[in-house]
Amino acid sequence: MVRAVRFEIPGRAVPYVRTTQRQRHVDRRYHRYREFKEYVALLVSMDMKRFGYQPIPKGTPIQFGLRVFLKGGLDADLSNYVKGVEDALNGVAFEDDRWIHKYIFAEKVFVNTTEEERTEIEVSPIDI
Repeated sequence: MVRAVRFEIPGRAVPYVRTTQRQRHVDRRYHRYREFKEYVALLVSMDMKRFGYQPIPKGTPIQFGLRVFLKGGLDADLSNYVKGVEDALNGVAFEDDRWIHKYIFAEKVFVNTTEEERTEIEVSPIDI
C-alpha cells in the first residue's frame, strides 16, 4: 500500500480562476494561476522522484489535505485554493482528482511575513 506523502510549496498560493476560453489569453489572474499550478506540479514531481514516491494508482480512493499559509491582505475562498492545488496534482501525485473521496483537512492560516507563506499538501490512498 502507498503511504501518505506530504509536500510543502514555498510562496503565496494562488487560487483557482474561473474563466472562459477567450479570456484565458488576456486575464492576468488566470496567467498567475496557471504559473502557480505549473510551479506546484514541478515541485511535487521533483520531490516524488527524489524520495521515490509513486503516483497513487488509477481507481484508488484518495484522501487529501491542504493548508494554505497567507500573509493577510486579500484572499480567496478556501475552496478555490483547494481546487487549484488538486488540478496541479492531476497526473502528478494521482491520476485524477475525481478519486478524492475525503478531505482530511483544508484551512487557511494567516502568518505575519511573506517569508512564512507556503502551501502544505498531504495525499494518501484510503480503503473504503
